[in-house]
Amino acid sequence: METNYAKSAYRTFLFWGVCSSLGVTVSTLVDATLVGNFIGSTGLAVANIATPVFLLYLLMGITLGGGAGVLIGKKLGEADLKGANRVFGSVLSAGLITGVLFAAASLVFRSALCSLLGATPELLPQALQYLTVVFAFAPIYVVYNILSIAVRTDGAPKLAAISSAGVIVTNLSLDLLFMKVLNWGLVGASASLCIAETVGTLILLTHFWNKQALLSFHFHIPTGNEIKEYVENGFGVGSAFIFQAVVMLVFNTMLLKGNSENGTFSVAVFGVIYTMSTIPGAMFDGAGAAASTVISILGGEKDWKGMLAVYRDGLRIVAAAGMIMALFFAAGAKNILIFFGLNDGPALETAATAFRIYALSVALAGVNVVTTSFWQTIGKTRYASGLSVLRNFVLMLAAGFFLIDKKGIVGLALVYVISEGVCLLLVFAIQIFGKIKDYIKEKYSFTNRVFEEYYPIEEGSMEKMSQNLEGLCDEWELDFKQSFFIHLIVEELLLNIMKFGIGETDKKYYVSVKVMDNNGECILRIRDNVNSYNPFDLRGDEVDRAVMEMIKKKAKYYEYQRKLVFNYLYVTI
Repeated sequence: METNYAKSAYRTFLFWGVCSSLGVTVSTLVDATLVGNFIGSTGLAVANIATPVFLLYLLMGITLGGGAGVLIGKKLGEADLKGANRVFGSVLSAGLITGVLFAAASLVFRSALCSLLGATPELLPQALQYLTVVFAFAPIYVVYNILSIAVRTDGAPKLAAISSAGVIVTNLSLDLLFMKVLNWGLVGASASLCIAETVGTLILLTHFWNKQALLSFHFHIPTGNEIKEYVENGFGVGSAFIFQAVVMLVFNTMLLKGNSENGTFSVAVFGVIYTMSTIPGAMFDGAGAAASTVISILGGEKDWKGMLAVYRDGLRIVAAAGMIMALFFAAGAKNILIFFGLNDGPALETAATAFRIYALSVALAGVNVVTTSFWQTIGKTRYASGLSVLRNFVLMLAAGFFLIDKKGIVGLALVYVISEGVCLLLVFAIQIFGKIKDYIKEKYSFTNRVFEEYYPIEEGSMEKMSQNLEGLCDEWELDFKQSFFIHLIVEELLLNIMKFGIGETDKKYYVSVKVMDNNGECILRIRDNVNSYNPFDLRGDEVDRAVMEMIKKKAKYYEYQRKLVFNYLYVTI
């Protein structure tokens, strides 16, 4: 029961987190599929050349948003709402400014940027059509990712997933309208994706109308030190996207200028490999983001056992999912390529072989992704950044320069397997010899006295709770007033929870009672997994209301919050 809260929170956030991450992935798949079938391999090659720009947006949004999200989660775990809101307003302003500056610069130098991204003279006109729209929407892409992370951290992962669904539906509808009906070509493909991202952003903004939201939508001018802290905390995860962008740029150039007979076809195959890689990538990123959100809040609560339980649960889930997806990709390699419009006879066989080899890396990648998020969240930012640099950049380029020149697209697929395999061995070594468990136990444990016990909400729990609290008061030698109010608050709240919070009768409900010694003051925290319920709303009969009013008057401080998927009540006695 000690880790039941942590695991149940993680699995809830995991489901919605994966759904949220899949939004951009499905939109990318939709674009690639429709561009490949409506425009052909040339259009697919242009879309692949533009991919580093989207990765750069993810770098900016997730590095800032993820880094700030760790701080927001810890402050929410500490019940520091003012501090959490300052961080949110600051990172939101930083993201908006970053997006506007990038949009302005990229539109001025768009021709040079398209050439830098690998567009040949033949592809340059189509690349300009596609990327001009994408450059203009830079602020939306950056802010969307920051908002998505903040909304999930603020206990609304379902809304983040709904916003992703809005992106998918809007993108698909507008793709068909712009490319099929209006025949706008690549301009229609980029416009539909950018408008869809805007719709997703508007959906996320509705979170701040919710009365239960702990974060408020506002802007706060960030300091240089704050931005530095966000980047340091978020670089381990966010840097993966800029490294992928550089690698794609280099590999596209090598495939176009290499010894292969059809460089454009090879780039198109690489585009399919990359596009399909976003499916497991989104699932693993969603698992890592969910772990980061839950672990950061548990870190603020000093729940080191829960933090480790979430990490281990995440590893089991992504390892199983990775093996299943790897088998699916390997079995359906040829059909997947044909689905994207690539059906060039002899070349298709080589492409299918490359895709099957790439599938092996999918079985290995999940552990690396979740571990990067875990290390970043617990404060091991150097480990996280180092793993990201190795996995997404150094090993990829080192293997790529050797293998692509010799084996073309098959060599490129081998690069993915080598990179993931080496990093997986490194993860095992650091977890074992780096004493990560001891580090977490030392950093995220209370230094003052603390009591915590978990109870199922069932007959007999009240008696056990009273006995435990009585023993605690004797052991800590608390005065009569503190002892009386601890018993009164706990018993009254449990009764109210049982009256008004329980809905589904077949669900298991739990309550956690924690008492913390704050240099003479007692801080009481009660956490439960019942329906959203605020005991200070004064529901119930006249006696219930009178007792709650007395608690409000006599307590030095009281606060009710809905965090993760639980109710939290803090009372200082």
